[in-house]
Amino acid sequence: MEIQKILNNNVVIVLNQENEEIVLMGKGLGFQQKIGLLVDETKVEKIFRIENELQAGRVEELFAEIPEEIIELSVKFISIAQEKLTHKLNENAFIAIADHLNTSIIRQEQGIEVKNFLMWDIKRFYPKEFEISKKGLDYLNEHAGIFLPEDEAGYLALHLVNAQICDNQSNAVTLTQIIEEILTIIKYTLLMEFNEDDVYFQRFITHLKFFSEMVLKGNRYDLPDEVDLDLYELIVGKYPQAHLTTHKVEEYLKEHWNYQISKDEQLYITMHLARIMEKC
Repeated sequence: MEIQKILNNNVVIVLNQENEEIVLMGKGLGFQQKIGLLVDETKVEKIFRIENELQAGRVEELFAEIPEEIIELSVKFISIAQEKLTHKLNENAFIAIADHLNTSIIRQEQGIEVKNFLMWDIKRFYPKEFEISKKGLDYLNEHAGIFLPEDEAGYLALHLVNAQICDNQSNAVTLTQIIEEILTIIKYTLLMEFNEDDVYFQRFITHLKFFSEMVLKGNRYDLPDEVDLDLYELIVGKYPQAHLTTHKVEEYLKEHWNYQISKDEQLYITMHLARIMEKC
């Protein structure tokens, strides 16, 4: 692969066999190299694909601004996260994490603390991503002597959520807000408090995360319902309160997100709510 740009001693941009620009990282990969030479592929440790010209400019800016130590710590953080998460992180994850860590460190040096007002929701909805991010901050403290507050673990967790969403237009903050709004509708319609340690509630949150992601991807008016109508009528008749609550969620999503819940989605939500109500 031919070197197109040398970003620093450890990072170069090359052309691959498909004539696409990709970023390569590795110890000494750009040291004493020149544009046009072939890269030493035995030194390559990480590969990042560039999706468009805008991203290419952002990558160059990133490596020009951020100290190599932070770049290396960000790579380690991504590696730790990927080992523990079931979904593959997209190509933008590294850029988002490195940029955020660098900005957080600069803010800390300036004595600026930014409170994370979504902290409570992040801990509830994305416990795995949050725990990974906390361990990432512990690693940062241990290996670089940099201590960042727990609020930053919340922000990093949102970046990990974003990086697992297939639709790049989706946003973890918006996703969190949709989940919170749905839970608020349920809470005040059923006049109940959730037992957040209950296994049924945790299963519902898992379903709700995937469901909310579908909402962000656009409406589904053209998709046919595949649910068994006899089963649907049976569930509706057996759990009228749960179904009424589902209907209110349906109205909210239709009005605010132009999203029509299909009957199979209504069925799943209703059954989840029925189980939760039985446990309260």
